[in-house]
Amino acid sequence: MDTPTIRILDTISSSIGDSLSIYQLTERIKEHYGSAYYSNIYQKLQELKEEGLLNVEPNLTGRSSNIKLNFENYLLIDKLAEIEIEKKMEFLSKRNNLFPLFTEIDKTLTDKCSIKSISSINTLNNIKLNKIEFLFLLRETSDYLNETIGLCKDMLNLQSKHNLKIDNLIIDKHDFFDLLTSDEINPVREALSKKIALFYPQAFWREIKEIYEKNPIRTISSETKPLNISDSDLLFNLNRFGYSEFGALFAQGKKYCIEYIITTVLLADDARRMDAIPVILAKNSFKSNLLVFLSQKYQTAAKLMGILKILQQIKAKPEIEKTIRILQAFNQEELPADEASIKRKLEIYDAL
Repeated sequence: MDTPTIRILDTISSSIGDSLSIYQLTERIKEHYGSAYYSNIYQKLQELKEEGLLNVEPNLTGRSSNIKLNFENYLLIDKLAEIEIEKKMEFLSKRNNLFPLFTEIDKTLTDKCSIKSISSINTLNNIKLNKIEFLFLLRETSDYLNETIGLCKDMLNLQSKHNLKIDNLIIDKHDFFDLLTSDEINPVREALSKKIALFYPQAFWREIKEIYEKNPIRTISSETKPLNISDSDLLFNLNRFGYSEFGALFAQGKKYCIEYIITTVLLADDARRMDAIPVILAKNSFKSNLLVFLSQKYQTAAKLMGILKILQQIKAKPEIEKTIRILQAFNQEELPADEASIKRKLEIYDAL
């Protein structure tokens, strides 16, 4: 596959769900790769359209074109998988020190039949910080929780062995669908723009195709830093999840997933606002694996574990028990929480 084709398909697939014009595509390629020329991009797009890999259609005004992947073309999945392999080879060719880690991942996980694909998130930035984030996409199985716990233990062992921080977001098909099609800002929507499908890329893109054909997918190009969520957005989301601060005014804001909001409150370490966490956990459903991933990434797991253990005693929920069990796979210690205070807040907010 030639370089222009790789750059065009990679840029479009990283922004899947966006309706890019030729000008916008050219600008994004230029931003990512350093140079791009409208005339060259235009010519290559016509070739890819003729091959059936892309749909290039006039927008509603007729003054520009919208470019989208054509998932009806059987070969598109293989082309996208080939690009992932190219990105993996480019990344690892300059980092021979990672060969032992990836070799051991191959050996450790080859027989794990539940794994559909493994991707790395924001790979280049993370590796500079001596860490790596993996997105595991698992098959739906009756033993999903134990599979998750086993993977966490395997990756914890690799982390200590290779002196590299490894954070793992482990989700199944159902959660992958929910997060990619959600109108909330969440780590999976953010991951797609800067990921490399390292293992089984065809399976990864087949899953994307299946979702794309059923519901719109909108990627987010920037990564949320929880402490950068504005106070107004935080208040809006806390209220949305059933916790309103006395006397606080809020306005419509950006919608963040509950796991980001919990992480933000834990990081801010505001004793008054910490009372919100057990309330919104009790009142809402949440994704255990996503909450664990963020707690490991931002080192809030000890405080989270303390709250969860008290909450499970007061108001047991399957998600709470599941989160505790996954955290225990990391040998996570807890920072004790105030049981009386948590119970009092749950009563006030009718969350018991």
